[in-house]
Amino acid sequence: MGKVIKGIPASPGISVGKVYLYKENELFIDTNEAKNLEIEKDKLLRGREMTKAQLLAIREKTAKNLGEDKAAIFDGHITLLEDEDLFDEVIELIEDENITAEYALEQGINGYCEMLANLEDPYLRERAADLKDIGKRWLYNVTGTEIVDLSNLPKNSVVITKDLTPSDTAQLDLENVIAFVTEIGGKTAHSSIMARSLELPAVVGTGSICSEASTGMDIIVDAIEGIAIINPDEEELKIYTAKREEYLAEKELLKQLKDKDAVSKDGIKVGAWANIGSPKDVAGLLRNGAQGIGLYRTEFLFMNNDRFPSEEEQFEAYKTVAESLEGKPVTIRTMDIGGDKSLPYMELPKEENPFLGWRALRVCLDRPEILKTQFRALLRASAFGYIKIMLPMIISLDEVRKSRAILKECMEELRAEGIAFDENIQLGIMVETPAVCFRAASFAKECDFFSIGTNDLTQYTLAVDRGNEQISHLYNSYNPAVLQAIKCAIDGAHAGGITISMCGEFAGDENATAILFGMGLDAFSMSAISVPRIKKNIMSLDKKECEKLVERVLEQTTAEEVLKTVAEFNKTVYGK
Repeated sequence: MGKVIKGIPASPGISVGKVYLYKENELFIDTNEAKNLEIEKDKLLRGREMTKAQLLAIREKTAKNLGEDKAAIFDGHITLLEDEDLFDEVIELIEDENITAEYALEQGINGYCEMLANLEDPYLRERAADLKDIGKRWLYNVTGTEIVDLSNLPKNSVVITKDLTPSDTAQLDLENVIAFVTEIGGKTAHSSIMARSLELPAVVGTGSICSEASTGMDIIVDAIEGIAIINPDEEELKIYTAKREEYLAEKELLKQLKDKDAVSKDGIKVGAWANIGSPKDVAGLLRNGAQGIGLYRTEFLFMNNDRFPSEEEQFEAYKTVAESLEGKPVTIRTMDIGGDKSLPYMELPKEENPFLGWRALRVCLDRPEILKTQFRALLRASAFGYIKIMLPMIISLDEVRKSRAILKECMEELRAEGIAFDENIQLGIMVETPAVCFRAASFAKECDFFSIGTNDLTQYTLAVDRGNEQISHLYNSYNPAVLQAIKCAIDGAHAGGITISMCGEFAGDENATAILFGMGLDAFSMSAISVPRIKKNIMSLDKKECEKLVERVLEQTTAEEVLKTVAEFNKTVYGK
């Protein structure tokens, strides 16, 4: 019997292959005195140029394979690399201490990372991890040490490593790599999100798998249950090879649901939508049978730029998607910058708590010209399809009223200019703060629709920074308090006579389908890969039975009790 290692299922699938233990080549840092300072400074500069060229190539590949929103991650990496303060500091170390470029760079990077990692600001802590990744690549290039090439691995490789950075994940050759398993990370990590986009099975957060595995070992990855089996015996190989075939066969069957509606056993229809980050994501959405877009993130337009995108640039991006959906709903979120996303040209202030700070709509209402440009582009695009506008990070009705007033102003301008738009365009809000959940019925009177953003709602309800490894285990959308908040939002929406969807990661969690359906959620919006399975789940459900499940779930006192209750119900309904 093989060694079973438990982790978190980050991207679904079953793989049977061989371990490729990914360990970077050891760096040798010359700590001796520098013989020629000019040569050392030149090494530093050339190393930076090589690193930038590599990151640009990775960015291009990512944009091609995964879309601009995923590629935008690397824009942030390049910005950090080009930080002149850091460069000047390393140059000073070379000159003042008469040391080698690599020794000075190591000190400079470590100093910056230590400073950032000790800050309370979650965004800046994340920057520290990015800087560490970039600094390491830069050191490799300065010392002339070979960077392990993940784009050319043996057939049927399962990559085992401590962690995969976005640049690592982007380089994986999907012809040869069939899965990856990491020691750290969670479902919302960049590598996990990218794995789902690539439809690559992944298990993360295993803790110590690197010490258990060696290159060439047989391995089974069950990214549905969240386990890896090292050195499985013949019986286990036989069982999981069959399970894999069964999974792939089911995947093919799910494709047959492409053109079918998500209708329950008792005839209740719900929306099965997908989330996208750029027009390039539309193909995957249509391939998986999504019936609309519940969240179109517009940040890529702002992050992939050295200035604010013009009205025309935005209009073309929104129009392209609206036309591609051929009358299906396209819910477009206004700019959600701040918190974990920053723009160099915006000159956002450094904040101690950016997730609680100047972000999203707060920025747009303080700088209405940003919102006005986006509203005009959205209105113009609405003449070419069914566009709905969604406001992020709402806490007060005053924010909704101010936004609607700006929207009406834009409408009047376009009428005067003779430009067509949807006169009945809907304006809705993200429900991602307890402030809205508690007073959902009041908000519903002044909004056209709601969409629950469970990633932030969970974070704000539980006061847990999901990016903080010390407490990330406390981040759990099955916490009874989070479920109660979701129920409040759904009940409030319906009391106010409007529809409510969910566009957070929780919508694509197959274990949660019955709870959300029982609560009365009108539409599920998720990664395109999850759409067929959620459709299939809905088709197996009965509303009254799911409502009884919700009653039982809301009586539980812990997330563990909730999950046990849900697992028992799901077993009776889905047979697993």
